[in-house]
Amino acid sequence: MSTLTLQRTRELKVLLQQAKGLEKTIVDIISVPVSSSTECLGKFSSYKQMANLYNELAERMASYSTINSMYHIFKTVEMRGPFDSTWPEQQEIMQEVLACTRMLIATMEGSLDFVEDETDSLCNFISLKLRNVIHNEPQKEKDIQEALENLLIGRGLDKGTEYDRETGKFNFSGREYIPDFIIPKLNLCIEVKLLKDSTRKSKCIEEINADSVAYLKAFSQIIFVIYDIGIIRDLEEFKRDIESTQGIKVLIVKH
Repeated sequence: MSTLTLQRTRELKVLLQQAKGLEKTIVDIISVPVSSSTECLGKFSSYKQMANLYNELAERMASYSTINSMYHIFKTVEMRGPFDSTWPEQQEIMQEVLACTRMLIATMEGSLDFVEDETDSLCNFISLKLRNVIHNEPQKEKDIQEALENLLIGRGLDKGTEYDRETGKFNFSGREYIPDFIIPKLNLCIEVKLLKDSTRKSKCIEEINADSVAYLKAFSQIIFVIYDIGIIRDLEEFKRDIESTQGIKVLIVKH
């Protein structure tokens, strides 16, 4: 599977909705009750149109996968017309298109779920392990970054391919941004914050809000890892407004 960028993720979601629309249309056609074989004559006459719509979706979906051969393509130019074929033949093609459309939908959903599942797994891993590898109270964010990088390496990620640190520089609104970490295959960046002074709490929130706007222009997902030295009392309240924006996760790790 090719890397799903923010734009391609959005495109895939639109494609998924179109495929579900095609599925519903075919189901509605097939489900129309008929009382005689005569009424069946025109019931499946749109079989070639449905096959062409499926072909278009399958060809567009192929750009999101390196296994293009997995998508069946109907040879509609070789199909007989509605006046040259029987309704059972048309019905059979319609049912084949429905089956292929459902397989295509499953593949699309799997591609989207892969990113979400991998992100959730990474979040759980960081939440459970980060505190265990920090033995002394950190003095600066770099201490947290070093610990987090050790975790990523311990998880088996290769630097430069599966993750990278302080790369992916980009400009937004006249300012230069460099993510602490990026996970290219998830189109995700990780930002680390150290919160050890109560006077910095509001400043930290301001930084997160500003970073969110910028990073979501370049990445589809952001994980903010906040290492807290007893400053945040209500974790859910702190996270609520930040995580209300799609694509953002906040991990608060207590020292």
